[in-house]
Amino acid sequence: MRLTKEQVEKIAHIVVGKLKEKELVEFKAAEPKVHERMVEVFLADLRAEDSLDREVEEILKGHSGEIDSQRLDYRKMFNIVKGKLARERGIVI
Repeated sequence: MRLTKEQVEKIAHIVVGKLKEKELVEFKAAEPKVHERMVEVFLADLRAEDSLDREVEEILKGHSGEIDSQRLDYRKMFNIVKGKLARERGIVI
């Protein structure tokens, strides 16, 4: 995960504050509850992306010989495979 829980909490706090300040949403729950839920969703999304990254690494590890022999750019292949899997699974990255 690229962001710590503390960073996610800070981002969520800022987002909730801006939404409230600009009156873009009307909260149906208490602000702390909204913040807590936003943090949960954000962290779950980051964990899903981390899991996807690990899966892509395993897939590419199985094709490392081909990648090396064809002189393919690992990072480019990683992004292509990750993008394809994300689209297939409906994951927004």
